[in-house]
Amino acid sequence: MKYKKILMIGALTACCLAFQAQPVRAQETTETGEISTEEMPAEEPEQELQPPAKVTGLHTTCQSDKKVLIEWNDSEGAAYYKVYRKKGTGDYKKLGETSVSAFTDISSVYGNTYDYMIVPYNQRDEEGREATIRLARTQAVNIKTQKYTYQQMKTDMGELVKQYSDYCELTSIGTSVEGRMIYDLAIGNPEAKESLLVVSTLHAREYICSAVLMQEIEYYLRHYNSSLGGMTPAKVLNNMQIHYIVMANPDGVTISQTKNARWKANSRGVDLNLNFPAEMFKVVGKKGASGYSGKKALSEPETKAISSFTKELKKNQHLLGVVNYHAMGQIVFGDRTGKTLKKDTQTMYLIARKLTGYRDAGGYSSGKESGGGQYREYVMDLLGLPSITIEMGSTSAPCSYWEYASAFQKNKLVVLKIAEAL
Repeated sequence: MKYKKILMIGALTACCLAFQAQPVRAQETTETGEISTEEMPAEEPEQELQPPAKVTGLHTTCQSDKKVLIEWNDSEGAAYYKVYRKKGTGDYKKLGETSVSAFTDISSVYGNTYDYMIVPYNQRDEEGREATIRLARTQAVNIKTQKYTYQQMKTDMGELVKQYSDYCELTSIGTSVEGRMIYDLAIGNPEAKESLLVVSTLHAREYICSAVLMQEIEYYLRHYNSSLGGMTPAKVLNNMQIHYIVMANPDGVTISQTKNARWKANSRGVDLNLNFPAEMFKVVGKKGASGYSGKKALSEPETKAISSFTKELKKNQHLLGVVNYHAMGQIVFGDRTGKTLKKDTQTMYLIARKLTGYRDAGGYSSGKESGGGQYREYVMDLLGLPSITIEMGSTSAPCSYWEYASAFQKNKLVVLKIAEAL
């Protein structure tokens, strides 16, 4: 009896197991009242959660002397991020956590160098590969000698882009005769629909202009969200980019600083400010330090690059005007006929005169008598855009080092004020 009972229990257990192994069927009632069954799909196994992908695209933007915005690309699989900071050679300390790919450090101090580290985590708190970036919260442009070189300018531009990446862009618009890059350093909203162009140092020995404008650019960027002369750069540049061609003649500057201090032309002996296709262009002079227009307009790679870039801005970013910086004389050129062109040029001219205290250029040769072909005339005659020329410095070019500070103080608000007015 006991043996039979065990057999019966075993059979019953097997039957139950067989029943459990059958697929579940959904029951439906047909129109005739009969019940039909339909197999339900088996549940898929839960996928294993992977660690988040490595953080990429990490960059910083200084928003004030205390605030730094840190941004990066979304890390696939990340639920949140931990943000760390260290100063100098110290250890990393946690600043906070965020579920988005951005974090604002509100306790940085101008003058310090920081390393930031971003670590991604998934929903199970498993960490992915971190990313780090170094930010030197220090002055990028330091003019310590009279000769502000092309190489120093390149280094300073790179530092500015690192510190203020969200509203500072560096691109090359072409190359010089000897292969040096001609740079456009743009500040303001990269998506802006309007633009202003500043062109400096077409003449080699006038590199005081490059030094002053680099200081000016950093001044605007460092105080981007502050008040400068009753203006806030961030508001002025919300719908505008200011493009700076800081050193239009890098080969010539190098010659002036190393071989011939009074050199004015490019490395082929062409005066770039006589080489543009203005209405008054004509061939004059001979190859040398100054005075030669070139065999034809736009014969030089530097003038070709600047001309093409100017036309590109006019076409694609509604170029409102052009400011030219030269040296020396502490004067402003702003004469122009034509109703609209005269009005906008006059606005720019009056701003420059008021802020700098420079005198009017009346009676000073505009260059037409020496062959024309000037960039300012090209901008107005052929492109129909308002333009002024500002000549800084009171001594002979290349200007003495003691003039740099004074020239900066007189010109530091001119471009921003013009951008606000146009």
